[in-house]
Amino acid sequence: MSLSDVDCPFCAIIAGDAPATIIHETEAMVCILDAYPVSDGHALLLPRKHIEHVSDFDTTNLGPALIDAVEAVRRRSDADGVNVGLNLGADAGQTIAHLHWHIIPRTTGDVADPTGGVRGVIPDRRVPER
Repeated sequence: MSLSDVDCPFCAIIAGDAPATIIHETEAMVCILDAYPVSDGHALLLPRKHIEHVSDFDTTNLGPALIDAVEAVRRRSDADGVNVGLNLGADAGQTIAHLHWHIIPRTTGDVADPTGGVRGVIPDRRVPER
């Protein structure tokens, strides 16, 4: 176990040493409700193994786990839509160095104009000029 594993809050959750609400799990992945949600039902899909870089991740089980996690979020939140995204690196907003996907339920009217979806991370470029 590396030093990162010891200090990783997601590894503590996966090991059962920290509380979290698990909404879906597979042999390789765990989906938990986000402790700091941006919408009701915001969840995180985590590899069970401590992986910091996407290049170190074996994508074999990602597709089925992500599809099932998105459906679990939709059932819990009654969402009209869903954003799925990764923050890779501190400059992209990543605060926990354990690879994870954000699954963010969206509802009609939650923002005035949702055009551009995840492009909103840079607000001035959210809606492309046409």
